[in-house]
Amino acid sequence: MKSWSGGNSFADLPSWGSSFNTNLPSSLTNSSKGGSGMDPASMALAAGSGLASIFTGIGQQRTAASIAQAQLAAQNAAFLEGRERDKGALAGSLFNQIFGTGTGADISFGREKAAKEFLVGPYAERVRGLEREAAKDARMAAISPESKQLAQFENRLAIDREIAARRAQTDAMFGPISSSYRA
Repeated sequence: MKSWSGGNSFADLPSWGSSFNTNLPSSLTNSSKGGSGMDPASMALAAGSGLASIFTGIGQQRTAASIAQAQLAAQNAAFLEGRERDKGALAGSLFNQIFGTGTGADISFGREKAAKEFLVGPYAERVRGLEREAAKDARMAAISPESKQLAQFENRLAIDREIAARRAQTDAMFGPISSSYRA
C-alpha cells in the first residue's frame, strides 16, 4: 500500500483493492464439489455486501485524507503565524536599535539642549529673583521688633538655665547656700 503524501485531489489516494481483501469466501463462490451453484439471492446479497464494503472503504479513505489535509493546513497556518510573529519581533527590535541611535538620539539631544537653555535662561532668572526675595525677607525678619524680643527672651532663658545648672552643682557639693542674689 503506498502512502498518501497530500495534494488537492484524491487521485493520489491508495487504491481500495490494496487496502481491503476482496476475495469472496469459498462458500459464496462456485463449489467444485457437486457442481451445485449459488442461488441468485445469495449472489445478489454477496455482490451488494461487496459493493457496500467497497464504497465504505472509499468513504473511509476520503475521510482520512480530508482529516490529514486539515491537520496539514493547521500545521501550515501555525507555522506561518509563528513566522509572522517572529518577523514582527525582529522588526520591533531593529526599530528600537535604529531609533535609539538615529532619530531617537537626535530628539533626545534636542530635548536636553532645550532643557539646559531653559535652566540657564528664563528659569535661572526666576530662581535668582526668588533667592533675592528670600534673602530680603530673612534680613527684614532679623531686624524686626518681634525677632529682637524673641532673641532677648532666648538669651534670658539661656542665662537662667546656666545659673540653675551652676546652683545645682554648688548645692550638690555643699548643700543649699543662701546667696545675696535673688532671681
